[in-house]
Amino acid sequence: MPTQGVYQLDGKSHEEIKESFIHYMSDKNATSKQIKDAANSRYAKIDAISIVSSICKKLYGVDNVFSITEVASIIKVSEELTFLINDPNNEANVRELKNNRSYINKYRDFLIYCANLNDGTFDSQTPYVFAEDIGKPFIAEEKFYEIEELIRRKKNIVLQGAPGVGKTFLAKRIAYQLVGAKKDENIETIQFHQSYSYEDFIQGIRPTTSGDFTIRNGIFYNFCEKAKNNPDEAFVFIIDEINRGNLSKIFGELLMLIEYDKRSPRYELKLTYSEDSSPKFYVPENVYIIGTMNTADRSIAIVDYALRRRFAFCDIEPEFGDTFKKFLESSLSKDFVKKICERVTHVNDVIHNSTSLGKGFEIGHSYFCQLNSVDEENEAEWWQSICKYELFPYLREICFDNDDLYNELCHILGD
Repeated sequence: MPTQGVYQLDGKSHEEIKESFIHYMSDKNATSKQIKDAANSRYAKIDAISIVSSICKKLYGVDNVFSITEVASIIKVSEELTFLINDPNNEANVRELKNNRSYINKYRDFLIYCANLNDGTFDSQTPYVFAEDIGKPFIAEEKFYEIEELIRRKKNIVLQGAPGVGKTFLAKRIAYQLVGAKKDENIETIQFHQSYSYEDFIQGIRPTTSGDFTIRNGIFYNFCEKAKNNPDEAFVFIIDEINRGNLSKIFGELLMLIEYDKRSPRYELKLTYSEDSSPKFYVPENVYIIGTMNTADRSIAIVDYALRRRFAFCDIEPEFGDTFKKFLESSLSKDFVKKICERVTHVNDVIHNSTSLGKGFEIGHSYFCQLNSVDEENEAEWWQSICKYELFPYLREICFDNDDLYNELCHILGD
């Protein structure tokens, strides 16, 4: 099947949707041992599983699971399997039911992927509501709406937290909520670094291909001009790793212009590189700025007070509650999920109470969100790989001068 349109499901037969699912499993999970040959994998044969067909028939009057393309409907099929798994009177093979649920959940992930891809690429006008987002972050809805209210008032916020708490992912969802749709043309994302400059961000003198020099507007300048031309729409500028740049140098006179009460032509200024005939610049009130900050990076200087006063700082913490556990249980056994959460929570408690570390160095939940190539059959191997290649190196980095603490934390995770 041609790659173009492979993830557009409207109007396709169940056989064509199955073919798209096989393409997805091969394309997105190429390292998974179970699907090296995607077309012959167990995932690709879920339409031939009798219990799955009977559930589809019972719930929706169809006997082929690939006839169902609504995410919510597939979730109900998965929940029906969960009910059978937990039913003490059920005489079916529980292990087989769990495997079937794992296959169904992979199909669910495929439908979510298609829905998100199509929302962002083909239909940017679909209203976005956080509470209805199936793929939303694990943050409590109450806190999400609290952050939304804060940025609407303050205009500028920084999401700060330890590695792996999903700061950038959350920033994109906040942006969708502000814009009201998955309208990526109203959202710009950049990442600051030590070489990033005012000239890149606002305006500077740049060479041309002819060997001359010209004044060229930066990415934020152009973004603000776009927002001015669409005053009835929200525009969100996301700065990943905001504290990695020289903030005073990058923002320049914007330190005043980005303040929530200075978003008006009344406060427009002549920019550093502007010519006398050039118009003055201001930041429109429909522009919101979201920064993300890693609190575990010792190499980054403290944010200066001038900038700190212009942003509200929101702590984003690891989430290992019921919602996260339910997410993991879509692919992992319930007992194994409990063990993971207990181990990581224990490690985070030790880190939090350590005099040399603290809250900003805890392990985030995002380390465990890549479930495409795992199920109950290889969950132990998956966990060992994450520990060996991701968690242990991170712990070594933050415990660089304390071998005893490093060994204690590794022992907790590997016990």
